Amino acid sequence: MDSVEVHTRNANSDSNRIGVEYPPRIPESSFRSVISPISPAQTKDLGSQKDASEAYRNQLRRAIIPIQAELGRVEQSIRNELASNNKDVAEMLAYVGDLGGKRLRPTLLLLSAKSLGEVTDEAIRLSVVVELVHTATLVHDDVLDNALMRRHKQTVHTRWTVPASVLVGDWLFTHAYALANHGTSTIPGRWIADAAKQVCEGEMMQGKSIGHFDISVAEYVKLLDAKTGALCAVSCSLGAWSSGADENTCHALQQFGLKLGTAFQVFDDWLDVWGQAEDAGKTLGTDLASFKPTLPALRTLETMEPNRRNALILRLNAMEPDAASELRIAMEQSDASAYTKQFAMELVTDAVEHLDRLKPSEAVSALKALANAAVRRTA
Repeated sequence: MDSVEVHTRNANSDSNRIGVEYPPRIPESSFRSVISPISPAQTKDLGSQKDASEAYRNQLRRAIIPIQAELGRVEQSIRNELASNNKDVAEMLAYVGDLGGKRLRPTLLLLSAKSLGEVTDEAIRLSVVVELVHTATLVHDDVLDNALMRRHKQTVHTRWTVPASVLVGDWLFTHAYALANHGTSTIPGRWIADAAKQVCEGEMMQGKSIGHFDISVAEYVKLLDAKTGALCAVSCSLGAWSSGADENTCHALQQFGLKLGTAFQVFDDWLDVWGQAEDAGKTLGTDLASFKPTLPALRTLETMEPNRRNALILRLNAMEPDAASELRIAMEQSDASAYTKQFAMELVTDAVEHLDRLKPSEAVSALKALANAAVRRTA
């Protein structure tokens, strides 16, 4: 593995350099081979969708209190960066400015920085970077999924065209890389590039999985680690780095972000099947409709009698519409809903354990609250 340098700030100098290894692949798998049994009580919903939605919003409001002013600066910087001298491009960039919604990744970066020290100007800039990368992935995801809605708005490719959408996503990626390298260190640009590469590999893995319902849960979670976990992981590790954290602390925050991001995506799997479109603000039901294996589908198949499962997998892999309909009905008859929720919750439990090395603070409490809120939301 290549060794990279990390800046450690102190009162006597701007930066000291210490060697830190940052592996090109996140080493710890999010998958556990044995999940806790699902109890009958866990098959019941935790409350109405409306109640859960309001509780999630309240948790988010409380979590951002320690960084409210800094988030305001990030928001303004995002608007400033989404600019172009070409009026047509500028219109599309202004439109995509709201696609990120919750600003989860900047929030993770800022809270990680705050949990270890102060939020620097560098942390503000890097928060903008991770949000631009995230927004680029959303624009491209909507094309891949043929989604019609995002954040209660038309997706970019439906409002304009697919080529325009792809190019807007490319614009966001390239601008983010340039912004990541505005500082004196090459570390942010390298870490962001590696995370973005993992996201792309995760998307390619998911594309290859379409029509392949014999994929294992372990393989599927590895896919999610790359597709969603990697960007949350780098957000947290960059926040730690910006505050001068040592290698072990950067790694702990990286692992927290990885597991939180993967849990977030697992819960998105649940929402795609059992969520409400008016709450989610985006097209739901696209996973099964496009014959994309997700955790609810894999769990449902796993609980079937072997002959029925094998026959259904053959039909699903042949992309027969009737097979998708049969699987959807089977989901309701299985424990897939409760299983998927608990899987996400156990990932969150694992994530929070990585924060134990940090000194208790308002920012650390906020990170824990965000993790728990991620698997109790409606959007």
